[in-house]
Amino acid sequence: MLKNLFILIIIVAFAVTFAIGYWINTCETYLKNNYVTLELHIEKGESFNKTYNKIFKHLDTPPFFKSYLKYVYHFAGKRKFGYYRADDMPLSQLIKNIKKGTQYNIKVTFPEGYNIYDIAKQLDKADIIKYSAFIDNVTNKDFVKNITGKQYPSLEGFLYPDTYYFPKSADPADVAKLMYQNFLQKLPEDFESKVNKYGLDLYEGVILASIVQKETYSKSEYPIVASVFYNRLRKGMRLQSDPTIIYGVYPKFDGNLQEKHLENAGNPYNTYQHSGLPPTPICSPSKGALKGVANPADTDYLYFVAGENGSHLFSETYREHVNKVNLHQK
Repeated sequence: MLKNLFILIIIVAFAVTFAIGYWINTCETYLKNNYVTLELHIEKGESFNKTYNKIFKHLDTPPFFKSYLKYVYHFAGKRKFGYYRADDMPLSQLIKNIKKGTQYNIKVTFPEGYNIYDIAKQLDKADIIKYSAFIDNVTNKDFVKNITGKQYPSLEGFLYPDTYYFPKSADPADVAKLMYQNFLQKLPEDFESKVNKYGLDLYEGVILASIVQKETYSKSEYPIVASVFYNRLRKGMRLQSDPTIIYGVYPKFDGNLQEKHLENAGNPYNTYQHSGLPPTPICSPSKGALKGVANPADTDYLYFVAGENGSHLFSETYREHVNKVNLHQK
């Protein structure tokens, strides 16, 4: 009797083990052999059922498949919130991505000379961060001090222009921190000590680099343009830089710089009306512009005017400058 009972228990245990093994194999095969195309946003605190329905609601799944994901695959407890995208991807890979937090990243490129408003606009357009959310973050003085250790009014000038990959609906703070860390990595060696020799601190050096960046995109001209502004600062001359005025009316500037803008002394960025550097950087300078400010050319130039093919013509005297203006612009 006991022997028969023992045999029965073994048979039942074997049958159960076989059934469980068959069930697990069926579920694993299902995940490997079924492909999906979808966009998925898993929110913070989202229930397992909600996530499951987003993925599998319209799919023909094996029996007790939800239990398999929850108790065997541990999908319920190991999900990472974020944005995911699958383009004809095996379900197994999608589930692994969600467990690892491997989100779908959107490629976005910020050209040299973009300011915080340009950056915010591009992030918004790419559905990464809302415009206002990003601006609020990078102009929050507490946040700026937290990551820079300084009392800067904003992160203008410190968000390095480069190509990045961000998840959809990214955290504004995470994006700003990454761009700032990139700036620190790209900052030329001994930048601060080098600009100190010209009477500037690090922040003022970045301000000047941002002006140089907006005045020319020719790498060979960065040191020369920097020398012009250093010479003007040393002589007590106003910088008279159009890009600084434009930044002072951003983002409402319509592309048409007018006489009223040049005469507006209420604009603190108007370097035609105010001496010295503007209050903040006016854009994100490239490594080349930063190098140009750290290592300016040795010149006596005080003026420059746009020539052909984006290049500039430099002059030591105002009369020479006027002649070049009349020759090349009028």
